Amino acid sequence: MTGSGADWQSRPEAGTTLGLRFLLWVARHLGRGVLHALLWPVSAYFLIRRGPERRASLDYLGRVLGRPATWFDSLRHFHRFAAVAGDRVYFLVGEGHRIPVTFVLDPEFDEVLRNNKSGIVLAAHFGSFEAARVLGPQLGGVRLRIILDKAVNARFMSIIEEVEPGFAQLIIDASKDPVALGLAIGDALKQGDWVGFLADRRRAGDRTSPHSFLGRTAWFPQGPFLIASVFRVPILCVFCRLSDSGYEIHTEVLRPEFNVDRRDRKAAIDLAMADYVRRLERHVTASPYAWFNLFDFWAPPESDQTTRRPE
Repeated sequence: MTGSGADWQSRPEAGTTLGLRFLLWVARHLGRGVLHALLWPVSAYFLIRRGPERRASLDYLGRVLGRPATWFDSLRHFHRFAAVAGDRVYFLVGEGHRIPVTFVLDPEFDEVLRNNKSGIVLAAHFGSFEAARVLGPQLGGVRLRIILDKAVNARFMSIIEEVEPGFAQLIIDASKDPVALGLAIGDALKQGDWVGFLADRRRAGDRTSPHSFLGRTAWFPQGPFLIASVFRVPILCVFCRLSDSGYEIHTEVLRPEFNVDRRDRKAAIDLAMADYVRRLERHVTASPYAWFNLFDFWAPPESDQTTRRPE
């Protein structure tokens, strides 16, 4: 596979508006079991039609499973992706109680939330970030704003906003120019919000650092860690594993505080990023079909901003 590793931004959105509306209707009126069953033929169709995503899935699964991946492995991967997307409906309309969710809480996690009015939450394209949002009411009603590119999967996003108009207020649009995005994140932190990043996927032009992930060097975005260092706020992690019936939310404290001197910032960021990548790798290995970066994740970036480490 070739590409910059940020080619996911240019891939066409899967599915039609009519098809998405039909699946939404099934989810709300026929239930989760029927929805997941219908998603098997849908997943098989996209497995056949979406060659780059299929090849990326097979490559990734071969790494994480430690054996050559089969088309059935990839079909299972595609189905899990579709099922998680369908489950978003329940979480967004306040019907998350229909889905089993268990929590594995870091003992420090609640303490960090109590002692800090805002901070950074790192997640990944792993399981359902919407499932993780149910932590808010359980942990003092924290308000979590999510950095998300609304132009990606625009049809799906528009339907979700129809179902739950308040969802748009929780999004900070990543497609803003860098200055506007930085100001929006800064305003959210100053207002006492926690800002969530899907920190395992870079965008074209991002400043990145290389780290070993599943046995090969991958490039991760520095942005969330730079922001945490500038605003001197803690960094938390939320990882959402998939179980046979629902979700298992793991909360972890990456840094209870990130108050570093400017001269030490680069080293501190590099260590924090390495820590995040190690944790991500551990969770992905434990729940391999729950990680959804269906593009050439290990392709090196084509940006002059990349921080390269000597071989």
